[in-house]
Amino acid sequence: MAYECVIDGQIYVFEADYGEEMETARIIVRSAAGGPEGLFFVQRDGALEAADDLPGFGPNPVAADGLWPLPPTQAIEDAQRMAEQKGLDD
Repeated sequence: MAYECVIDGQIYVFEADYGEEMETARIIVRSAAGGPEGLFFVQRDGALEAADDLPGFGPNPVAADGLWPLPPTQAIEDAQRMAEQKGLDD
């Protein structure tokens, strides 16, 4: 499921998905301003890790520090459930 948020006057879309990584799900974040996408890994316990240094992802083009805003709680919970399901498949 995707979540649209306005943060500091910018529109961001956060989308949880299963991803290819073992035992984690991911949240991809996009800015309405365009540019590279951001990436967060979500562990089964809900721990969040920024991973926009992977190929195909990059810094936030509209933030002076290049950091992506944290995903909303609902997106983290969705991704956590996905990571838990992946753990059951082992």
